[in-house]
Amino acid sequence: MGRLFRRVVRTARGSRRVKRAPAVQGADGRQYRVVAVDENENNEFADPPRKWGRVGVMAAAWAAALALGAWVAPGFAASGNPENQDPRDEDATDANGAVWSYLRYGSNEDLDRADAVLCDDASPVLKPSDLDSIRESYSDSLGGITDIDLDIGDPVTTSDGISIPSTVFYIYQGNQRSEDFVVTVQESGGAYCVSNAVQVSEEEPSSDEGTGEAVDPKELATDFMRAIVVARDPNSAVAFQCSSYAGVTPQDVDAGITEWAATNGETTAFLNGVNPAESSETSITNFEVEISLSGGLNQESFAFTVGVQGDCVASLSGGDGLI
Repeated sequence: MGRLFRRVVRTARGSRRVKRAPAVQGADGRQYRVVAVDENENNEFADPPRKWGRVGVMAAAWAAALALGAWVAPGFAASGNPENQDPRDEDATDANGAVWSYLRYGSNEDLDRADAVLCDDASPVLKPSDLDSIRESYSDSLGGITDIDLDIGDPVTTSDGISIPSTVFYIYQGNQRSEDFVVTVQESGGAYCVSNAVQVSEEEPSSDEGTGEAVDPKELATDFMRAIVVARDPNSAVAFQCSSYAGVTPQDVDAGITEWAATNGETTAFLNGVNPAESSETSITNFEVEISLSGGLNQESFAFTVGVQGDCVASLSGGDGLI
């Protein structure tokens, strides 16, 4: 009975046939079996149908979010990092820096930055727009301007604030012109701002007599020295002299500048300050005038004393080291 059962089982097992998938031989000699895709199963687990309207709305929302992030992110980064601030927008840390910013930006077509240096309640005689007009006039006469240079003098404390004489140089290729200014600065809590600025007059005293107009002795001394040092025209300076003039002649100063330039290269000469000085004679008003010579190899300053009497220059002394 046992043998018969085993024989039946073997017969039953042997009669079952499994349909094998066809074999395919690859290039490497290995055999692979190909299994057909069950379409019913594929349909059962297919992707859900897409709602294209919703897809479009979501895509548009992402695009808007990315655009907004690209626009806002640099602003957040800049506001949070002081290194991203333009150094030209930083507040002046001393009086000379405030003067430099006001004259530099006002003379270099950056009027907004010059205006930002002004004190809140300031009403200067020389506004940034006036500085721009001066630049334009020199640009027309020189044929253009390729650079602006400044010389900032020493601060002098006055009742109005800190007054600083300064010179702006308007440069075009090998030519240059200059203008002198006096800028007044206010300080409060370590912050510095400009409260006033004036241009030192270049107008010569009127030769007409009987007008009754008073002559400013400081302006007269400035014009006299400017004619010698800046304009390098000693003959025109003679017209300012009194008939009793004594001391160093304009020609002596001009010769000294010429000799200095021969040693130190192409030279720029300018006035570095005109300040009242003591006088032993009540009829004569003295002014100490510092001139600066800047060459390719050196820069030096020399002090002179100009004596003004009435409407003319009575004397000139000093210039040690130059004459």
